[in-house]
Amino acid sequence: MTAGSGLPGQFGRTHVDFGGPDASALWDAAELLLARVRLAPRPQIEELAGAVRELAGREPAELFADPEGLRGLVHGDDRERYDDVIAGASPCTSMFRWQPPQAPVRWTEHTIVPWLDAQARPVGFLCLVRAVRSASTVELKRDDSYFHTLLQTINDGILVNDPDGAIDFVNARLAAMLATTPEAMIGRRIFDYMDEDSAAAARSNLKRRRQGTEDQFDFRFRREDGADFWAIVSAKPLFGPQGEHRGSLVAITDITARRRIEEDLRRTRDELEVRVAERTEQLTLEVQERRRAETLALAASQTKSIFLANMSHELRTPLNAIIGYTELLAEEREAETELHRDLGRIHGAATHLLELINNILDLSKIEASKMEVVRERCVLGPLLDDLQSTVLPAAVKNGNHIQIVCSEEQRTIEVDRTKLKQILLNLLGNAVKFTRRGWIELRVAFEREDDVEFLVAVVSDTGPGIPAHKIGSLFSAFQQADGSIARKFGGTGLGLAICRELCHLLGGDIRVESEPGEGTTFTVRLPLLPG
Repeated sequence: MTAGSGLPGQFGRTHVDFGGPDASALWDAAELLLARVRLAPRPQIEELAGAVRELAGREPAELFADPEGLRGLVHGDDRERYDDVIAGASPCTSMFRWQPPQAPVRWTEHTIVPWLDAQARPVGFLCLVRAVRSASTVELKRDDSYFHTLLQTINDGILVNDPDGAIDFVNARLAAMLATTPEAMIGRRIFDYMDEDSAAAARSNLKRRRQGTEDQFDFRFRREDGADFWAIVSAKPLFGPQGEHRGSLVAITDITARRRIEEDLRRTRDELEVRVAERTEQLTLEVQERRRAETLALAASQTKSIFLANMSHELRTPLNAIIGYTELLAEEREAETELHRDLGRIHGAATHLLELINNILDLSKIEASKMEVVRERCVLGPLLDDLQSTVLPAAVKNGNHIQIVCSEEQRTIEVDRTKLKQILLNLLGNAVKFTRRGWIELRVAFEREDDVEFLVAVVSDTGPGIPAHKIGSLFSAFQQADGSIARKFGGTGLGLAICRELCHLLGGDIRVESEPGEGTTFTVRLPLLPG
């Protein structure tokens, strides 16, 4: 019987007289089933013979009538592989599980040959089904093609070499990694696909296989085209039935892309380390240079402050003399004479110059840390009276009303009276100077916070106010809210800077609130020593 011919007449659509009773007994004893199956245009069993009832558990007539036929007996997990086999163009033998009705699953061996018509076109297949009685036979013979396909399609390279490194088996994946073919690699030595250093390491590894050692390591191979590629190699020794060493089983995973990324990361890291080191050195030099410049600037500032502080006597003495002599000369002259008016101008200019020098010297003393705090007991009322009598003439001159409010005028406090008076006098003087035909108020009160008593002095006016963007620089030395102020009202911008420094020196602080066109309010808050 051939794949393209018919069968003897007994092999037809009945299950009788296939070689007589003796042949039928032989089919049953061997548990063999022979079938011809047409696949196109639809599945149909054409001929059937052998141990049908014993293997299939069904009557032949049932199988002839069932379109699924023999395929319906194949275990569900094996059907996809069964379909691939019966559709193949070459004869093959495979193992499948059968599940007859109301019977346990059993293993069967199928020899399948394509059925061709007279024009050599596929029509279906012929099959010989044999029951497999031994479980060990199943394990040994189960689907050799399946395992062959598995070895050829897995993503890792597989290699078997003898004890000396000669290649006995290699799958297609590894051959592709090495830019060659499995046929070209069989019989060659694994060292042919390595550089000298890698080959030396491989020979050492082979000695470890002989000792029964398993290893996993990164390894560099060389392709047929001369290019290198990196792989993770898992190598295990192979031993024969008597324990003799027969070589190694090697699994190879291509990690060239990973190594390339690692190398790029390593190179980037090294470049960053160099750049960071260079930048760190540059920043270190910049910091050192900045510190050197700051040290020199601080030394120069301290020298300047010390010089100005030491010049206090030399600068003030001549001015005091000028002011004193002009006052004496003015007393001896009539009030309405031209000379008297000239003496008044000299006196005003000298007084303004002395005020300016006093401010500069005070700020220099503070910067040079030569300003000392001298606390003394004083009654608050007389201090407020002195302030009012000092600023009242200037307030009247500008058409302003001034008011000082304090509910505890007879209160005795311990404070640096001179510095407190200087702070309040500066604030009142500014309010009087910048306000025209308005109100100036000084309100003094006491607050307690965390067992500490504070003197709170609030100076408010109805003057032009201060823009919000100017408030931040208001307490900086030589700064004024508007450049036109110096031209219109005079001044150097030192008064508020001195007020803030004096407040800090006394342990307190000063803050300001202002709206353009609504006036300005300064609040001084100073801690008091227990009475």
